[in-house]
Amino acid sequence: MQLAFTIDVEEEGLFSGTYLTEKPPLHNISSLSLLDPIISEFDLRPTLLVSYHAVRDGYHRDYINGLGHRWRAEIGAHLHPWNTPPLVDLPYRQPVPSEVMPREILTAKMGSLWRALADMGVVPTSFRMGRFNLGPKMFSILSDTTIIVDSSVAPMHSYYGGPKHLGAPTDPYYPDPADPARPGPSPILEVPLTILPILPGAGSIFRRMESLPFPPGQWAAWTAQYLASLPAQPVWTGLQRLKMACRLHRRRGGRVLTVLLHSSELMPGGCPRHPGREQVTGFMKRLHAFLSWVRNDLQAEPVTLSDLARLESARTGGPGGNTRGQ
Repeated sequence: MQLAFTIDVEEEGLFSGTYLTEKPPLHNISSLSLLDPIISEFDLRPTLLVSYHAVRDGYHRDYINGLGHRWRAEIGAHLHPWNTPPLVDLPYRQPVPSEVMPREILTAKMGSLWRALADMGVVPTSFRMGRFNLGPKMFSILSDTTIIVDSSVAPMHSYYGGPKHLGAPTDPYYPDPADPARPGPSPILEVPLTILPILPGAGSIFRRMESLPFPPGQWAAWTAQYLASLPAQPVWTGLQRLKMACRLHRRRGGRVLTVLLHSSELMPGGCPRHPGREQVTGFMKRLHAFLSWVRNDLQAEPVTLSDLARLESARTGGPGGNTRGQ
């Protein structure tokens, strides 16, 4: 089994519901140094997915580059379309779903992010869309970039404005450009977050149920996310459920554990689950225990997202070689 340890490195605002468009606070980024002992002890190979504002500031750009060298980390791209220029008012509730944005605006926002990354010497090959808001339009834009691997699919979840990830595979796969939550012919590898349906095939059933009128459709999406799934995500749940999710994934033939952290989750007050230093300290202990078990008991090998893309291409020969779904 392989372990993809991914961190969204971004400005503050995720958990307050409001992202500033100009000079958003970035204090949370320095909290990433809390991970130094864990990354060293378990020889992790993180993938840092960084937003536009995180690298526009000179101090934090240098700080992130320093982490990349110190941790032997990959630095990839993380698009926040709501506050990445150009900023355009659109007649939709914030955050505006990418699928209703004009393609030329989305393309221009990607260009802004790419230029910001180029200023720090990075040509990204890995990507994650803000709030997992990756649909066919955004995926087609990705296909015109340097990206070889995406990690924007959260199985058993559904989001405002789409996309619907309820029936998505739980192991890496090559997606369908017309529906990135399904396998298909794209050469870009999709590495979904490790979130398991408790019953095999449940995600596909809930996906069909979600198309029902309100309220049954909304009930189906809520049930899938909160009652019918097991996440292998350390911020979301306790140690025993984390282990249950990983064991279930392995029992079903899963080969990759994909874990997500946000930089703000390491700062006291940066997220609702961690209002103070005590909660952050408790989380770090849980994260250490989880990673110790993953590395020592599961013997999971740390890899970056782009490592996975290259390994999967060599293993399967390209799109269509891995269409595992649950």
